[in-house]
Amino acid sequence: MNTIWDMYIFLEMNILVEPSSNTLKLGSWSFNEISIEDMKLYSDFIKKSDCPINLWSCSFAYIWAMAQSKLRTVVWKIVDGMLVTFVYSYKESLYLFCLPFGSGSPEKVIQVLYKCLNYCYEWNKQDTGKTLVKMINDNQLEFLRKSPAFDEAFRLVTLVGIERHFDIQKLVKLEGGEFSNLRNRINKFSKNNPDAVIGIYNQNDYDELIRLGDNWKNSSGQKYARIFDTVYFQQIVKNCYELDQIILTVKKGDKVVGMISGSELPTGQAWGSVVKFENDIPGLSETLMVEFAKELYRRNPKTRLLNVGSDLGPGGLRNYKLKFRPVLNFKRYQVYLID
Repeated sequence: MNTIWDMYIFLEMNILVEPSSNTLKLGSWSFNEISIEDMKLYSDFIKKSDCPINLWSCSFAYIWAMAQSKLRTVVWKIVDGMLVTFVYSYKESLYLFCLPFGSGSPEKVIQVLYKCLNYCYEWNKQDTGKTLVKMINDNQLEFLRKSPAFDEAFRLVTLVGIERHFDIQKLVKLEGGEFSNLRNRINKFSKNNPDAVIGIYNQNDYDELIRLGDNWKNSSGQKYARIFDTVYFQQIVKNCYELDQIILTVKKGDKVVGMISGSELPTGQAWGSVVKFENDIPGLSETLMVEFAKELYRRNPKTRLLNVGSDLGPGGLRNYKLKFRPVLNFKRYQVYLID
């Protein structure tokens, strides 16, 4: 297969790339440690991408927030004109966080992917089990499989759970029988909680949000035991302005009883990152999601889809997300080199 990849030449993109202040050298390659100042760089490459960049974990806010964990160092490198995000784990293995960003045909993306995974393979002492792309979705897989080279070089492992995308306009309107239960839940919340105030997050409520997150983990979070958002929840709240995150809160008096966060994406769609709520207030969680959809629509009526991530398989989280009648439902995969 090397002769196929040798046919490609470097594609210079019209983007000025300035290295991050911290670099990491692994073998013969140097990498830039991701920083919050890299958000525009990521945005520019994502906007130029021909491959669909609608995987939930492709959001810069998520990538950066996950980099704050001591378990991993997230780095990036420009490879043949594409922006590639790597993870160097505390176990000293190297893998790709997601597909490369930037302009390129399926063949081009596959070329860069193959080149980067082979570098990881050699770094990982030829251990194919440690050499992978952490996640792609159905839509991205469809793009890659336009070239037969993908299945010649890579194998897939299907992950548990379905990635859900909501129609923002449908949630704003809540019309028809399919949303009758949702309307009833929201109306019940409004009737039983006349003192509830829904608004944009104020930094003075930071401690309240952290308290809510801790309480949620010990109550409502027990229903969704596979959610692992402890690191990125705190980082996204703490750095919400720098990350262009929208946070809505529901307050009763001085107490925050619910919150939801997310943002508009460079792709023109929207991303839902975190939802937390008190467990004993019926209709609160549904109200949060619908009010967030309204806020997104108010800011930009052209934003049509809201990606809320995977439901992580059967259970409480799947049942919750299905209430909102997702219009796109994607399986997710890990990508490995063929042995």
